[in-house]
This record gives sequence, structure tokens and C-alpha cells, in this order.
Amino acid sequence: MFVLISCDSESKKKDSVKPNSILEEPISVAPDLMSDSIIQLYHAIGLYRMDDSRIIVDLRYATENNFLGIVLYDTLSELYLQEEVIQRLSRCQDYLDSLHFGIRLKVFDGARPLEVQREMWLALDTIPPGERGKFVSNPKFGSVHNFGAAVDVTVCDSLGNELDMGAGYDDFRAIAFPSKESYFLKTGALSKKQFENRQLLRSAMKFQNFSTIPSEWWHFNAYSRRSAQNKFKILLNESGSHSD
Repeated sequence: MFVLISCDSESKKKDSVKPNSILEEPISVAPDLMSDSIIQLYHAIGLYRMDDSRIIVDLRYATENNFLGIVLYDTLSELYLQEEVIQRLSRCQDYLDSLHFGIRLKVFDGARPLEVQREMWLALDTIPPGERGKFVSNPKFGSVHNFGAAVDVTVCDSLGNELDMGAGYDDFRAIAFPSKESYFLKTGALSKKQFENRQLLRSAMKFQNFSTIPSEWWHFNAYSRRSAQNKFKILLNESGSHSD
């Protein structure tokens, strides 16, 4: 079974973001192409397209290859992140280059509009809200993704094949949890090679101080949620609307 699990280790906390930065009912804007005017709105809050050709981008929510099986990003077709996060991610690739020629980062998601976060939240409405936050961050509080300060990422070999992490992206099983790796190593469910692949990814990301969370081997925060909300504006929808 595959399903999106939380991309915010602080989703259970009661502290909320700035009162005027989260909308209970985000404004809906008709899907549009990433026009120059929309791109400028992204730039206005520090979000830029990732253009490091060494890094592979597979924006899963812009395709049907995701836990809902539908396109969630109608407009957002490229990877956008805070400019300084892009720079740090490129340095992570530099780190990999120094270790293994041809080994590349592959990013599944970056900046995620709050409106899409809410759509994901509502899609799991059969799960009680208190439990649902374990799988997808409550849009009432926001996710680090909503500020363009988190990435979902893996590592590929020189042929572009993803390294085996013992669990796929958006895998709900406990074997995807970094916090449970010791147990699964002991049982043999997680191989030594799979564990080493996860360690390689973490070493590259920690080189630029990206932090992990207990439940997803693929998720890394450039900042904590509190720091992100104090430093950046939140992206409300794909057309570039944002908090003041």
C-alpha cells in the first residue's frame, strides 16, 4: 500500500503559523500555464526554478504517478524552491560529485501550494484528523513544503536509476521510517545495501544542514517550520498568490 505520509515532522505541534498566512478556505484560481506574470509572483516571494542540470526532477504531483493517481499540480510543472534552498541543494550535488562520479540527486517535490496541501488532506478524510497528520500535514498549520523550504529527494546512479532504499516514495509502511531502520536491519527486511543507500542520501543532504524527519527517508527540511514561517511567505496556490 502506498500513500503520502507527512512531510512535516512538526505537524502534531499546536503552534500555528502567522495568523494572516493561512487561509481556512484558500482562494481558488483557475489553472493557467506558468506565464511570465505567474513566474514573477513566484519570484516575489523568493521562489525560483531549479535549473541545475545535474539534478533530476520528477515532479510526481504534476503527473498521475502519485498516491491519489491524479494530477495535483495543474499549473506548477517545474520544481520551484527558495533561492537559497536551491543553492544548498546544488552544494549537496557537489558533495555527491566528490564521492561518486555520475551519482545524482532526484527530486520528487519542492514548493507545494497550500491549496494542494488542503486537497491532499481532504483526500484522506476517512482518517480521523488526529491521526491524519501522520500522513499529510494539516493545511491549517502548513507544511515546510508550502514555503518552498523542503524537498522530497532520492539518489540515482549514473544511468538515472534510483538507488534501492528498501521502500518507495510515499510508502506508508513502517520500513520507510528512518526511525525504525535498526529494527528492520535486524530482521533482514532492510538490507545492508539499502541502508547504506539511505545513509548516502542523508550524508549528502546533511552536508548543507538539511534535516530529516522520523517517518520518511526521502523528506528533508532546509529549515524548521517555525523558522520557515518567520523567514518566508507561504505559497497559497499554483497561480502565485501568497501571504502578506
